[in-house]
Amino acid sequence: MDLASLMMNDLVIFDESIRSKDALFERLGQLLEENGRVTKAKKVVKDLYKREEETSTGIEDGFGIPHAKSKHVLKPTVCFVHTSQISDYKGLDDQPIECVFAILVPKKAADIHLDILSGLSRKLMNQAFRDQLKQAVSSEEVMEIIHGEE
Repeated sequence: MDLASLMMNDLVIFDESIRSKDALFERLGQLLEENGRVTKAKKVVKDLYKREEETSTGIEDGFGIPHAKSKHVLKPTVCFVHTSQISDYKGLDDQPIECVFAILVPKKAADIHLDILSGLSRKLMNQAFRDQLKQAVSSEEVMEIIHGEE
């Protein structure tokens, strides 16, 4: 799984004003629609919530991996969002989420969805990788960190 090929600088957001899961998902939908990755932002947001109802996608150490398969996604995409701490989105360790990798794939791309999710999960087990992402201050820096891990 080549994570860097699924991302681009325009899909990296630093936004301290995002403090809720609603704000996060709305911003993701807007970003994806603006960048031509989805056809309907509202439908993709709905699909993210539908997946979230199964079980929270918050993992540990302030990271979350919201993900969805949707017929409104045009091609497999990964976004990175660094926010302030999100009060209503917690990890398995009960820590508020502040760094998010959102994975969105077309409905019929189940295999790539699992490949991306498992590859990213493995990368996030690395404490140094997580620390670098938390300290990053620009989309270019995030992309360098991602490329360095490939």
